[in-house]
Amino acid sequence: MTASPEKLHELLTYCIDFGKSMLTKSGEFHPFGATLGLDGKVTAAGGYNGEERSAAQDIYRLLGEAFTSSATEGSIAAAALAANVDIPHEYDPPAPDGIRVLLESKDFSRFVYIPYVIKRQGLFTKSNSVTLFEPIAVQVSPGIFKAAANA
Repeated sequence: MTASPEKLHELLTYCIDFGKSMLTKSGEFHPFGATLGLDGKVTAAGGYNGEERSAAQDIYRLLGEAFTSSATEGSIAAAALAANVDIPHEYDPPAPDGIRVLLESKDFSRFVYIPYVIKRQGLFTKSNSVTLFEPIAVQVSPGIFKAAANA
């Protein structure tokens, strides 16, 4: 199965929605992702390396390796890997903070940055209001589907 543009959009939307939810709830998030199975279903993915306070880079690497393994085996059609990042200045983002989603399939590989701003609200009960801006898509070399792209 190849990942249709609609299915890639579904993966991206899942990551944006979950990232916004976590930002609203906690003001931050650790890397997470989702895969598109050969049956066309989107499945959420999180990472845990056994440590109480894992470094975000370790979780990102763990998920990336798992997704690469699944892609190499041919058991997924696409993957999305999300991280909370500072958006490079060269992309002229409207806000410096962003949800970055690595969105990949055999024939598609992009970083999609979604700039955001968090406003803290409430005097006694604090809550976050998250504003998302237009995505910035940047073509990148395949990583997760590198072997599939070279086949």
